[in-house]
Amino acid sequence: MKTIGFSGGDLVVELGTVNDLSLFFQCINNLTKWKYPDENWDILVDRLYKRYLRLEELSLAKEKMNRVRDLFSTFPSTSIDWDHEMIGCREKSWINPNQDMLSDVFKRYFEAFLECTESAEINYHLFNSYQGYEYEAAKTVISDLPWFIEDKNRPPEQYDALGPDDLPFWLR
Repeated sequence: MKTIGFSGGDLVVELGTVNDLSLFFQCINNLTKWKYPDENWDILVDRLYKRYLRLEELSLAKEKMNRVRDLFSTFPSTSIDWDHEMIGCREKSWINPNQDMLSDVFKRYFEAFLECTESAEINYHLFNSYQGYEYEAAKTVISDLPWFIEDKNRPPEQYDALGPDDLPFWLR
């Protein structure tokens, strides 16, 4: 079982299984398309889901994620058709659907996202003057060792080369 989370700067936060993160991004994609059909949400449903967030994208990504959290707060957790075979089995899911609203179910995801984007920004501002420093992007990663090291060291060009039908590295 792979554990998936967010990373940014010198921080990595474990959030759950592949199923959990897939559901989180599926909810973002479906609910934003429904509520805001004329807005572009690629910063979350492509950049964060499949690639990484550039330094200049962090502000927009945080704004969009806050709007997603607000949107999730309008949907009861019962609006999801939960797979009860997965729920309660730690190897399949870490999610606890016994919360009032979707924003409560995914509360830790929103917190972790903010922590990782802030870590990416802080590290950049602290260390960008050091020779050899490279921006440590906020992204979705496999948080288990040794796969995390591979994700951490993967060059941005590999993420940038992903096509529209390619799976994110954390889903492979």
